[in-house]
Amino acid sequence: MTNCSFCNQSELMPFKCKFCNEIFCSHHRLPENHECLGLLNFKENRSNKPEDWIYDPFHKKNINSPVGRYNDKNLREKTFDIIRKDGTKLILYLIIGIIATILMLSAIQLF
Repeated sequence: MTNCSFCNQSELMPFKCKFCNEIFCSHHRLPENHECLGLLNFKENRSNKPEDWIYDPFHKKNINSPVGRYNDKNLREKTFDIIRKDGTKLILYLIIGIIATILMLSAIQLF
């Protein structure tokens, strides 16, 4: 059990404020209810540069950025990197997995 940072009440299910990172009870969990200094700082910073926090999907700033993930390595290079990194254990596990799969499939076909 923890105590509320505002009223020092013991709380079974505490709430953590995302602005000040302190723990509060259910009555003081909202930033407005515990006079949050982190919220005041957020509002001041937000008013200085509103373009940083406003979501604008049609903003021209990132028009040339690629959509999704981008990886310059092809599949062969990625495979060799994995083999180099994990070594022979990975190859051994792959071979065992392939053999086990073949045995299971042949056992299923027998019945």
